[in-house]
Amino acid sequence: MTDENDNGRNRRPKIDITEGNVLRSVLYMGIPSMIGFGAMTIYGLTDIYWVGRLGTAPVAAITLFGAIAWVLGSANQIVGTGSVALISRRFGEREYEETKDVIRQTVLLKALVAILMGAIGLVIVPFLLDVMKAEPEVRVHALAYANIYFYGLPFMFASYTIYTALRGVGDAPKAMYIMLLSTVLNVALDPVFIFVLGMGVRGAALATVLSAAIAVGVGFVVLASGRANITVKVWERFHPRPRIMLQILRIGGPAGVSGIMRSVAHWFVTVLVASFGTVVVAAYGLAIRIMELGILSGVGLELGASAIVGQNLGANKKERAHEAVVKATLLVMAVTGVLGVVEFLFAPQILGFFSQDPDVIASGTPLVRLFAFAQVWIAMHITMSAAFWGSGNTWPPTVIAGIVEWGVQIPLILAAIHLMETTELGVWWAMFAASCLEVVLTFLWFQRGHWKHKVV
Repeated sequence: MTDENDNGRNRRPKIDITEGNVLRSVLYMGIPSMIGFGAMTIYGLTDIYWVGRLGTAPVAAITLFGAIAWVLGSANQIVGTGSVALISRRFGEREYEETKDVIRQTVLLKALVAILMGAIGLVIVPFLLDVMKAEPEVRVHALAYANIYFYGLPFMFASYTIYTALRGVGDAPKAMYIMLLSTVLNVALDPVFIFVLGMGVRGAALATVLSAAIAVGVGFVVLASGRANITVKVWERFHPRPRIMLQILRIGGPAGVSGIMRSVAHWFVTVLVASFGTVVVAAYGLAIRIMELGILSGVGLELGASAIVGQNLGANKKERAHEAVVKATLLVMAVTGVLGVVEFLFAPQILGFFSQDPDVIASGTPLVRLFAFAQVWIAMHITMSAAFWGSGNTWPPTVIAGIVEWGVQIPLILAAIHLMETTELGVWWAMFAASCLEVVLTFLWFQRGHWKHKVV
């Protein structure tokens, strides 16, 4: 374990992902990240499971609100992506004091951004629900959820900083343990707040916020305790350092643009889906949450691989960084393939676990089966993007997002609805085609290798 009083660049951390077998490093970083983000998916599934017991309208409300929250949450991606590249690169360069300062500045910057986004969210959500033509009962539930969620946004943003910091210094298992703790708390608190205390959808939101707040507190203790791969007493030297903040924003800016394009596209797709009625919206929301289990395994591996890329580029081991991304992508293809087979075979039963409405199950079954294949492509694209996020070369995924989301997916969906006048199945197939194109473009850009030479 590193000694915070020793600033020598020649010493090595106890956990060193710049040495040894590459696949072992991918598994060490990737599997805990997959488990952790799989647990985060349970956040959403737990809310849907318990809220589903309240009826179809509350499920539709969380689905519509989720599309709005995703847009505002893109600001978290700006800071998060910049911090991943800087934390891992500085740690790989053995610049430990600089690494600590990046972690502190990330916490401060995310707090400021979360307060701003929360305030904006409280103001614009009613207007956006009207634009989305939310039915009156759905609107009431969505606003009830939003009014708690946005007040807790600083805790949710900060919790991701804890996970990023630990992974960035090569300590993915501890990030996983904190994510699991947060998930267990959410699972336990949901039924208490929703049913025992009679809070309904507000209880689901409060459980999520409290779980994130506890995760932040535990994370700060772990970082300060000396048990992690670096010791960071977050509140020491806790003052703004504009140079580091601007670096984080400069690297993360394109990721934020990408996130905004994707989230606005997702919101727009949700608006289009809403035209098919509340049952289809609820089915769409359930299918998205189910698919997220596979996609977030890709997110977990991508985050683990991003740290490997950043540290190895910092240690000037470019080919090792390339090999890590390739092996992580093959691993996620296998994992999501197995999940996809299960989802395809048991789609009605899985949907029935979350909703007792036969119309929702009937509408959602073909979508879950199509998403079972789509998630493999999406997860591969996400994992390959580790090369760009970890290196700080963040423009390629942004360009690809613009091409796929707005140049292909949205036009195909509009054509399916207005020109071919299809059912919602036309929308689902348009989304599948876009996901296939995205992985091809990402692979071609990854193979060019320009990301290996990015200086941050």
